[in-house]
Amino acid sequence: MKAKAVFTLVLGVVLLAWGCGSSTAKKKPRLDRAILGEELEFGRKAAEFDLWQEAIFRWEKVKAADPGNHQATNNLAVAYESVGDYQRALDLYKEALELDEDSADIRKNYKRFLSFYKRHQQQLARERRIKARKAAESSVESQEAPVDEGGQ
Repeated sequence: MKAKAVFTLVLGVVLLAWGCGSSTAKKKPRLDRAILGEELEFGRKAAEFDLWQEAIFRWEKVKAADPGNHQATNNLAVAYESVGDYQRALDLYKEALELDEDSADIRKNYKRFLSFYKRHQQQLARERRIKARKAAESSVESQEAPVDEGGQ
């Protein structure tokens, strides 16, 4: 009888835990338009003070709740550019343009970014060529160095 009571208690706890876990996993909190606007504004204020990670956090939150939000997407592109994640910025600028191709702000930001990004890629290519040339010169010098065979 005692074993049956323990089994029933354990089964009840397991079912209760399972029921609680499944109900919270299915319900995703939704942010209303007012809160989304506040998050956009909070991110903008954070960006003014170069708090880019905070701005990214806020705008990612808006984008997760409203994937078609072109403002959040454009703002994220600017933020990722500011923290040096240029590939992510490029992807987000393209996405923002797809969401609102008529936005003068998005087009202006994207054009400015592309100009910078092209120069940045050229600089990286120059640095790679210089590094490769130095490595090749170092390799040739080590091959031409005299070998001490007699230990004298």
